[in-house]
Amino acid sequence: MTETRTRVLHWFVSGGVARAPDGEQFTIDVDALVVGRDPGANIVIADLEVSAFHCELRAVGEGILVKDLGSTNGTFLGPVRIREATIVTTSELTVGRSKIILEPQAKRRVEVGFSDHFGPLVGISPRMRRVFGVLEKVASTPLSVLIVGETGTGKELVARAIHDAGERAGGPFVVVDCGSIPPNLAESILFGHEKGAFTGAAERRKGALAEADGGTLFLDELGELPIELQPKLLRALSEKQVKRVGGATFEAIDVRVLAATRRDLGAEMNAGRFRSDLFFRIAQVRVELPSLRDRLSDLPLLVEDVCRRVGKPEHVAMVLAWIEQRMASHDWPGNVRELVNVASVAATLADEPGAIDDVLMLARDEAPIDRLGGGGGSAFSEAKRGAIASFEKEYFNALTKRCKGNVSEMARQSGMERHHVRAYLRKYRIDKSVH
Repeated sequence: MTETRTRVLHWFVSGGVARAPDGEQFTIDVDALVVGRDPGANIVIADLEVSAFHCELRAVGEGILVKDLGSTNGTFLGPVRIREATIVTTSELTVGRSKIILEPQAKRRVEVGFSDHFGPLVGISPRMRRVFGVLEKVASTPLSVLIVGETGTGKELVARAIHDAGERAGGPFVVVDCGSIPPNLAESILFGHEKGAFTGAAERRKGALAEADGGTLFLDELGELPIELQPKLLRALSEKQVKRVGGATFEAIDVRVLAATRRDLGAEMNAGRFRSDLFFRIAQVRVELPSLRDRLSDLPLLVEDVCRRVGKPEHVAMVLAWIEQRMASHDWPGNVRELVNVASVAATLADEPGAIDDVLMLARDEAPIDRLGGGGGSAFSEAKRGAIASFEKEYFNALTKRCKGNVSEMARQSGMERHHVRAYLRKYRIDKSVH
């Protein structure tokens, strides 16, 4: 881990002002301003043709970024309907039957802090430094935090880092993957159930909310939470008590809620698939993680961190050189998770000439690099399976030993989801209990 920087860095953004239909003026900064009809929006417009959460405005380096949030009637710049656009001159935005005047201003410096890490998270880019600054401020508070970002940006890692840095670090950290909850068991998973409450309920069980008492509940993929369950969750969080399925009494809970989503919850609320009151209860603080392609300056530090975690710190320069040579134009659709996997493979195999190319390129279904011979399709497939299987088995054996069988730690170090780690352990019959 590199040492924390000792001076405050700055980020240059344009920003500006937005003049609402009633003449009120709002400052546009790096944090998004939401325009909509819902009382929870930052700029509330009483226009029936404006969606509850219509669009958002934020300052970026080039000007003012306007993003439509899946509105029903659209966001227009002049006669053109836009999904996303950057405004660089004074412009008139049309939402419903209302007009908003946007006035970009000269670029100004925004302090983004000096930390280049937060817990296990690392980065030197302005956007990540700003994220770290926000995390440092909210970690010790009881505020609920919504973490948004593309798949692979590290949302669960951020949630665990917040938990570990806060006053509840000694308490439980309970994860609920809302995207994988069976509809018929959703209420039981969250709130628990009494024995005999339904077919298969052979014993009394706590739900995730009660299990997280005194600690943190992390709701992963919050946007996937069934709509019929949302008011019950809101009530439980507001009243700080839960009642098990089939139960007659309430039990008190003391839980901090962190949540993550890759969905556009503004669009989900406009479509009636997510409740705005639950959104505002959970999104007291909103943290947006940038994609890796928007923070490429962090790549060397990330690679250094991966190599250190897999026990190959001496291979940093070699791995970086390989990535620069082979993946210079890659846009990293899998984000940091993809980089972690690539760098882990490269660092592990760096002592074997050509092995990195063989395994990684074959795993991506790319052509072999003149090392597998000219055999037919079956020979190629067999070589591919063998190379990948050999690496996977070696990698997960070493990872299991290094993490002493702790699946959560294995998931953190590999940049994978826990259920994927378990799948590999089953595939190669690796017994995590013996390590």
